[in-house]
Amino acid sequence: MHTLRSPARRHTLASLLAVPLAAALLLFATPVSIAQALPAQHHQRDQQAQGYGLCPDNAQLRSAESAPPAQFAQVIHVPVDQPNIQAAVNAAQPNDLILIAPGVYHEAVKVCTSDLTIRGEDRNSVLLDGQSQLTNGFTVLADNVVLENMTAHHYLGNGFYWTDQTGYRGSYLTAYDNGDYGIYAFGSRHGEFDHSYASGSPDSGFYIGQCFPCDAIINDVHAEWNGLGYSGTNAGGNLVLENSEWDQNSAGIVPNTLDSEKMPPQRGATLIGNYVHDNGNAKAPYTIWAHIPLGTGILVAGGDKDYITQNRVENNPDYGILVLGNIDQNFWIATGNVVERNTVRNSGIADLALGAPSGANNCFSDNQATTTLPPLLEATHACGSPLALDGGGDFSVTLRLFANDVNAGLTSPGPSYRPPDFRKIAAPPAQANMPDISAPPAPTIVDAFPAGTTSANGYAPITNTYTPGGSAMLLPLGFTSYSIVQILLSLYGNLLFFALYSAWLAIAFVELAHREDLRGGRRLGWGVVTLGLPVLGPILYYFASGSKLSPRFRLALVLGAPALCLLVTVALLVVASYTLL
Repeated sequence: MHTLRSPARRHTLASLLAVPLAAALLLFATPVSIAQALPAQHHQRDQQAQGYGLCPDNAQLRSAESAPPAQFAQVIHVPVDQPNIQAAVNAAQPNDLILIAPGVYHEAVKVCTSDLTIRGEDRNSVLLDGQSQLTNGFTVLADNVVLENMTAHHYLGNGFYWTDQTGYRGSYLTAYDNGDYGIYAFGSRHGEFDHSYASGSPDSGFYIGQCFPCDAIINDVHAEWNGLGYSGTNAGGNLVLENSEWDQNSAGIVPNTLDSEKMPPQRGATLIGNYVHDNGNAKAPYTIWAHIPLGTGILVAGGDKDYITQNRVENNPDYGILVLGNIDQNFWIATGNVVERNTVRNSGIADLALGAPSGANNCFSDNQATTTLPPLLEATHACGSPLALDGGGDFSVTLRLFANDVNAGLTSPGPSYRPPDFRKIAAPPAQANMPDISAPPAPTIVDAFPAGTTSANGYAPITNTYTPGGSAMLLPLGFTSYSIVQILLSLYGNLLFFALYSAWLAIAFVELAHREDLRGGRRLGWGVVTLGLPVLGPILYYFASGSKLSPRFRLALVLGAPALCLLVTVALLVVASYTLL
């Protein structure tokens, strides 16, 4: 369990994706507040660490270093120089290396000194074992702390955990069978996870949360047999997940927005070059909220201006790539997300999906995909097309996730909530070691950000091109000019066309039931034509069956009403382009 973060997330994340249906219904019936509810108060990060009794008052939490030194100040060997890891950390000074010999360490290590590198001599035999009793393998509260080449397992909370600092890196780490997250950074900036592995975490294997800009990279990692492979609440801004594998989780990669953490909405993450496959694993441990998107490869839940490109997404039993709104204390509609040049195939329901209601400029282009919801998604929401200003989406997606949430139990266990015991998931095979355990100090970010993924405002440049954006776009759905236009577009550009078609059918059948000139087989035949031929059936009935409705009424119903809806929709699309400036 998170030791510093508000427990409200336990309840609010259970609504992830599950209540957009209710929000969509309330959207047109009651006002939605634009005021962002304030999460639990957080003190300044130094006061937070010390106030919780985690670090002494004289701890050197903050770093004065602009770059790592050429060599370590000293090397502290465990257990030769100090008997255990915590003793070595307590004795260390900034720019020291702590080198840990193979062995099993039953410790919950707390790091309150900046600019340390803590490194195992062998990734697979330097084992931190929480024995299902201790909270976190490592809790890091100081700047520029690097953890390398070791394994943490069977902790009740997290394997490796950084919180509220600038500068972090986890390289060649293995975290398995821990009770919350595997490898985890919260409220932190300027960091990297690379060449690491996580499994058996009920919440997520990897997590970066509550940061903008995060200025962070996840590169060459593998997450399997977790609730979520990656979860990133309110995390973005020059944040890149790249070249990694996400499989056999409940769901693969899930950036998301919640009010229970600071800095909503989630925005400005880039997912590039990942292999996301075969998720939907009901035998992996999970929490209620991680169970909701079961079977989805990549899911953006209430996020804005995320860039999803060049990923290979295969064999996920529900959705390959899904963009959807999310409700917590506010309702956050997804806006301006760009999904392009991905290969998505063998998804059980749809390779690409946009859930309703959604915001403007979620666009899909140049993907290799077979099935989409709504149909023709890459035509109606092509990147750069003005049609993408009409948010739209498919309500069946929302309904399905709502059903998942009901079955999982909303905020308390439901009929389908039977998670496996995280402590009993099989241990992973041996993982690749750090090539050189005598390597000198290195920066907290060692990999370059891919071209086209960062900018001064934290967004991938291509998302700035399609959605210039502004403060209105980042607000929860309420009575701003942006949200009002999107509500009207949802009505005129989507729902009213379906309502109009329903009216065509209803009027035709009411008249058909009262027509005395049609009897027996003829009446039944026209009923079959009206209902069996989508769109054309009612039109044929009105103009070919001898309908007794006045010609003027029939023309107004079949031509005038759709033309009016289309005219209003076009006008709203023009207005919508100005609300995004």
